[in-house]
Amino acid sequence: MREEELIQRLASRLKGSHSLVIEGIGDDAAVWEWDEKYLGLLSVDTLHEHWDFDRVYHAPQYIGYKAAASAISDICAMNGEPLFLVVSLGVPSYVSPDYLEKLYEGLRKVEEKYNVGVIGGDVSSANALWLNVGVVGRVEKEKITYRRGASVNELVCVTGDLGGAYAGLKILQREKAVFLQHPEMQPDVAEFTYIISRQLKPEPRCDIVARLREIAVMPTSMIDLSDGLAAGLHALAKASKVGFHIYLDRLPFHAQTQQVAELFHMPLTAFLLYGGEEYELLFTAPLSAYETLRRETQIHVIGYATEGLEVILEDPEGNVMKVERLGWDSLQGRQGG
Repeated sequence: MREEELIQRLASRLKGSHSLVIEGIGDDAAVWEWDEKYLGLLSVDTLHEHWDFDRVYHAPQYIGYKAAASAISDICAMNGEPLFLVVSLGVPSYVSPDYLEKLYEGLRKVEEKYNVGVIGGDVSSANALWLNVGVVGRVEKEKITYRRGASVNELVCVTGDLGGAYAGLKILQREKAVFLQHPEMQPDVAEFTYIISRQLKPEPRCDIVARLREIAVMPTSMIDLSDGLAAGLHALAKASKVGFHIYLDRLPFHAQTQQVAELFHMPLTAFLLYGGEEYELLFTAPLSAYETLRRETQIHVIGYATEGLEVILEDPEGNVMKVERLGWDSLQGRQGG
């Protein structure tokens, strides 16, 4: 069973409503009435050892940082600002207090960089290390952005570059395999520092949320790319009841990502479409914003919204292919269809 299917099944057993709640289960964050000016935002994210991180190459500081960053990204996807975090820990007997202190140093870095505060949480025993991070944020009522809202002929935009986190993971897994065979050898990662940082220390795009305000562009729909570009496109298409026409040669990527694709004899499109843990933002915007957006170095117009629900990819020769609904699935631990 896929993650989405299980969530829908479990949600059917709940009331899932409250007089203050505007949006419950189904978007990147829940939404409720904050006051006359703001809406409140609430989301939660969990990282598990052996599933979401490997302590062989994820230092504890990076684990704490990544857990908080991934939770904050959901607030960015609603066009909001993060405020508070609560952190729960599952602590196995083999993890020392010193290790946990280093993990919390990573959380402190997030507090400082994104002006948020860890204000509480819980600790319990566990068979393996896990972190659960809840985040509270807010957004002005007129700026709230849901996954629904895209219209036919609107621009499709993505931030940053794609596939780097997955490429970084491939290198880290390669070096782990070498280390287990030859513990005396030092890792050979100097030429891949950028993509490794994309995997170990991802950054939520709070800067993009702020920049869109500065240039007066209001997204009509938005999602973060924690599950990959293809999954994000299909999620927006389903919520907005539109399709998307995407141009392959407009998908942004770093040279190191292409280098890793060639190194592992894999198609670059696999990294760009299906690599998860990006925490970049995928959004739609009015066609009138094109000239403004095309001047932004961290925002890329990659296609447009169409009628129907299909997601189509066109290569530079004009050949088109249907983009399958694949991406990271938290239950299956792989690309789920």
